Order: sequence, then structure tokens, then C-alpha cells
Amino acid sequence: MTNKLLKISGFLVKQLTYKPIATSSISFNELKEIVKFTSREPSSFDPFDPIQNKDLFTTQANHEYFQRLTSEERVINIYKYLLEEINKRNTKKSELGTFPTSVIISIDINEQFDNEEEYKSQVLKLEENDIIGAFYKITDESKYINFEILNRKNSLIVDGQHRLAAMLKLYNDAKNKSIKIGRYSLDDKYPNLEYNTIISELENFQLNCTLLVGFDKWEQGKVFVDVNFNQKPVNKSLYYDIFGSYPEPDKNDIFLAHMLAMHLNNNSNSVIKGFIKMLGKGSGYFSQAFFVESILEHFKANGIWADIPLDYLSNGKKYEILPLFLKAYFRSIKKNFTDYWPKSEYGKGEKYKDVLVKTTGMGALLKLMNPIYKQLIRNHIQLNKLSEDELFYEFNLIFAKIKDHGGKYFSSSSDFSGAGSLGLQNKLYKELGTELGFFKK
Repeated sequence: MTNKLLKISGFLVKQLTYKPIATSSISFNELKEIVKFTSREPSSFDPFDPIQNKDLFTTQANHEYFQRLTSEERVINIYKYLLEEINKRNTKKSELGTFPTSVIISIDINEQFDNEEEYKSQVLKLEENDIIGAFYKITDESKYINFEILNRKNSLIVDGQHRLAAMLKLYNDAKNKSIKIGRYSLDDKYPNLEYNTIISELENFQLNCTLLVGFDKWEQGKVFVDVNFNQKPVNKSLYYDIFGSYPEPDKNDIFLAHMLAMHLNNNSNSVIKGFIKMLGKGSGYFSQAFFVESILEHFKANGIWADIPLDYLSNGKKYEILPLFLKAYFRSIKKNFTDYWPKSEYGKGEKYKDVLVKTTGMGALLKLMNPIYKQLIRNHIQLNKLSEDELFYEFNLIFAKIKDHGGKYFSSSSDFSGAGSLGLQNKLYKELGTELGFFKK
């Protein structure tokens, strides 16, 4: 790759941030040289495994990306839209092909150079795979910002990934003369449109861009979540996965809940390993958002673990009971209601039909931890001094009272079989709590 410096200028925007934000009009031809496509993937990391991690504050999750996976359907729809508008322009019809909202780009910066000349002299000597951030300077009483950016894919797309992915696909297909619109070739669909015309239109297409200057991954993730949750729907599992990946004073309860979800879903000694749909997708019986929100209830002011987030923030060790408690709890549930637990293997066409580990059953059982925990405390059991096996024993004593009634609550023919609504979860929780003696009949 030949080293080339791109010059990009922007208008500085005053907002509630201590780092520069700018707006700029950037051509697709320039953007395709500098942006990197990323996606957040479910992690197999176990934050409570002492071999993988000695400090919960420095997890591998801190280095993951925040973008959701690109939807192929959305990319193809934008691809077709662009082709249609380019064809209108080519045939003198009234085209309105616009992307009026901003593409948000995070510009990585390099502050080791004192001036632009020093940056240029060093950048042009870089090897092909070397990565270096942009150099910038602010001029005219903090009104304008000017960048020198190397033609390396080192700028991350915070919002607008689908638009750029569609443009890049169309551009590459035009270069390779391989455009397909469903079953039709370009000549079939648009006989008067040439590949060179498409390439030229895309290279000169300018996008309205918002530039985040020197934002780290956490700050980029917060912008992504704020933009998407305020303007359009994003699945809540992705939200908790992003905010739960970084310990931060106002979010340490979410961080703890997310770490527990990762531990229980990834640890080889967890009976619910693989049961959680991380990022809300894929295999599993219930979503990451559902599990995290259920745990967060116990961190609230009246929750059984209300003191743990603050203790954790102060480098306390009370949180260490959480993975032991939860692993022992689910072990006990599996042992006592094994007939309604998913089989390790299913034959072709078979699937799990009972409700024990679906949203209804798990929602009720996660709520049930509150009265169970309080009863153990009333019995003067020092939970923080028990091993996982000792906690398992205590849970078995409690569930022994309803061990033979599993079908009534958790079978596919029970009154609780169906959609996992909050009302159904609460109804099952109250019935279980009543039969266990926590509530009056």
C-alpha cells in the first residue's frame, strides 16, 4: 500500500464534552480509505475464572467493539436504493438519493508529534501494516479543525455502518462488474446504466459526518448507545453488553450483573452454561437483557444485594459471594427438578417444551432468590463463609419441600406454560413462595 495523507477539515461544535466534536462533509472515496468495520460478538471470557482473570476491573470485554452486527437485509435494501437513485440521475429523472443524517466517525489521534511537518515525515516512512492515528490542529479561534489522516483503516464507525457497508458493497461490485439485483444483472434491470457511472457517482458522493476526536472505546460506546436508544430501537441485550463491559461509578451495578451473566454462560462448572442468548441472539433459552435486569433488581435499595455495588466500588470483596451463590442455586434447581431441565442432547425435531429454564420459570426463580436469601440470613447462616457445595446443600433443603411438585409448575402442560410475560412470572413466583412458606396462603 502506498502511504497517502488525506486532508479533512471540519467545523468545531460546542457540546457537553471535554473532547473535540466536529462536523464535516467527507466523500465516500475518502471514507472508504480510513474507516474500519467492526461488530460486537458474544464473548467466551469468564470474568470470575482466576486463571483467565485476576482482577475483575481489567476484563477482556473492555477491548471489544460496540457496534451491532450488520444486517445483510438492511445493507441490500440500501444497495438497491442507491442503484435506483443513480439510475434516475443518469436518465435525467428527479433523483432524491440522500443520507441527510450524520454518519458518526471516531477519529483516532496521535499526540506524540509536536507539529504537522514531523508527523508527515514519520508517516510516509511507515510499513504497510503499521497503524498510526491522525494529526490535527485547531484554527481561527476554535472554529475549525484540520486533520492529516493516513490512508489506513483506523477510524471506527460509531453510527452509520449500514450506509457505508452498502456503498462499499455496491462500489466493489461495480469495480468487479458483478452487480446483481435479485436474479437480474445490471443490464437487465438498468440497461442504460454503466459500471463506470456508478463508480464515479459513489466516489463523489459526500456524506454529512460527525467526527469524534480522540474518544476511547467506552466513550464511543456511550455515544452509540445514546444515539440509538434515543432515536431508534436497539435490542437491550446489546445495551447491557456495552455498558456492562466497563466498571464505571454510575454503572457498577450493570457491570456486576453483566459479569455474572458472562460467568454463568461461559463457566464449565455452571449448569446454565450456554443457556443465555448473549447480545439477545443465537442459541439459549432466555436473553442477556432479561437475565441482567433480573439480577439488577437484587442490587436496588431494597434488594438482597443492595450494599454490594457500593462495596465493590470501594474495592470490597462482598461481590465474591455472587458467582458461588448463583452457581449453587441453579445446580440445586437442576437436581430437584431434573425432569423439567433441558436434555443434554435432543433428537432430530425435538426441542425443549417445559418452562423451567424459559423466561417464565427463570423469571420466577430469580425473584425467589430474595425470600430464600432472607430466610438463610434469618437462620443465622453466614453465607459469605460457605463454599459452593455448602450453599448447594442449603438450597436443597429448601427445594425439598416442592421437589415432587415440579410438574405442577414447570411442565409444558402446567398453568404457566406459554409466553413468558411478567404477569405469568409473578404468578409463578407467588405460588412457589407460598408453597415454600414465604407468603401466607
